[in-house]
Amino acid sequence: MWVKILLLIFVFSFLFKTDHSFDQDLGRHIKLGEIILKTKAIPNTNLFSYTNPDFPFINTHWLFEVFVYVWSTSLGFESLLILKIIIFLFSVWLIIKTISKQNQALLLPIGFIFLHVLRERLELRPEIFSFLFTALTLYILEVSLRAKRGNLLFILPFIQLIWINTHIYFFVGLILQAIFLLKGYCTKILAFVFILSVILSLINPNELKGLLYPLNVNQNYGYTIVENQTMFFLENLKFSDPNFLFVKLSIAITILSMLITSVKRLFNVKNILISLFGLTMALLNVRSFPYLIFLSLPAVLSNFGEIKKNSFTRFLSFITCILLLVESFFYLNGDYYKYKDMDNTVQLKLVESGKNSMDFVIKNDLPGPIFNNFDIGSYLAYRGYPKLKVFVDGRPEAYPKDFFTNIYIPSQYDYLKFKQLEKTLGFNTIIFSHTDQTPWGKNFLQNVVKDQDWRLVYTDDSIIVLLKTEITNQKNLTAIDLNKLNPISYHYNNHLSYLRMGLFLINTQNMESGKQFIDKTLEIFPQDPVANSLYNNQTKNIFFW
Repeated sequence: MWVKILLLIFVFSFLFKTDHSFDQDLGRHIKLGEIILKTKAIPNTNLFSYTNPDFPFINTHWLFEVFVYVWSTSLGFESLLILKIIIFLFSVWLIIKTISKQNQALLLPIGFIFLHVLRERLELRPEIFSFLFTALTLYILEVSLRAKRGNLLFILPFIQLIWINTHIYFFVGLILQAIFLLKGYCTKILAFVFILSVILSLINPNELKGLLYPLNVNQNYGYTIVENQTMFFLENLKFSDPNFLFVKLSIAITILSMLITSVKRLFNVKNILISLFGLTMALLNVRSFPYLIFLSLPAVLSNFGEIKKNSFTRFLSFITCILLLVESFFYLNGDYYKYKDMDNTVQLKLVESGKNSMDFVIKNDLPGPIFNNFDIGSYLAYRGYPKLKVFVDGRPEAYPKDFFTNIYIPSQYDYLKFKQLEKTLGFNTIIFSHTDQTPWGKNFLQNVVKDQDWRLVYTDDSIIVLLKTEITNQKNLTAIDLNKLNPISYHYNNHLSYLRMGLFLINTQNMESGKQFIDKTLEIFPQDPVANSLYNNQTKNIFFW
């Protein structure tokens, strides 16, 4: 029991922090939930965008959207974070419960390694319900198998009915049922349950198209997002992620377990297939890393077979226990996030990085059409709809592929193309997250802040707002001179905000003001790795890279 408690404490330690889901998709989900309830219809086109308003869109998250809208309006946004923690902890507990007692000797050290992978996907997204439903499905199947009773299996079709209307990974449940069918357990009952699960999965807004959507979703993707890439592809791009090490360790342990079970001739088709299922999911893309836990972990421990507790396993568990408690302490006191330059604090709070900028836009009634980047689009849809529709939001699948390849990216890489697009669409306002790390985003920022047709009227540690020069004068707004920005004018309570401002200013060649913000960063946190890397240790001059 103490092992299970320790593992749950570990998971809790990195869950208890600020959440940046609003910076991703949460705001758009909440707004869609509101629209669905008020119109009593699920939108099937991209209604947030003025560039592609009629583009067909399959919404696999509509039930999640209704749920979070109702929950947040009834109990408040922060209560969603409590719910998220409960869902994660309950899901992990269910997975641990599926591991039989004779296979638990290595649960603490192996579970400790595997659970690190969860850190990759902690935001409040529809996928947290896929984690829950995966754990529930596997638990019901395993418990039914051991008890040799099929009563609980009849819950599975109803889980699938909710699942397919909540998140696109509903297919995981169907594949799990198919794997257990191959095992030959309760063949008639489980076959009936499987067929019923498929039939109930057709009860979704798009019926057969919705059921087959996971096979087709990537066909229209014209924009590369990190979560849909493999870790090896990202490493080739020099993308650094501390979770990659634990994914590789977990994959290695999974492969080792399958080799051992083969050598011991304890080959179990079910365990091998589930091990491979979780491993394959993790190799396909970053967003699927957690399935190493929710699928592979129990099967891996079963693959190792029965291991009796001895002095070695006790010593290994003791060392793991110390490491687990020390690491948990660093999460809960905030030092981990500080030294990793992660914008998190140890509190249950939903961060809205775009809030102040959108407050400014709404207060001053800034006109559309707006030009915005991908990163901030979903939040703009949440705050601006229906008055302000977006140029783009965070759903590649909700826009034609050629919109990204022929318009969105080229207009930022080539500023002349942006000027042509400006004439065509008549942009009046630009809202852009200057933390955009894409090469085209950085290039656009360098050019737009120098354009005399535009005036910078707002900036903070995440967002800039620019307005056409004539509209700036009409509204009597004060233009901001980036070269004269001073950290004294800002009152942030963490070093990262000053660091982001400094990086933005340096990227736009405002070196003097940028240096002041970097100095302020180091004044607050002298050990900041990024700020220190900007300085030449001998000359104390900022590098220009």
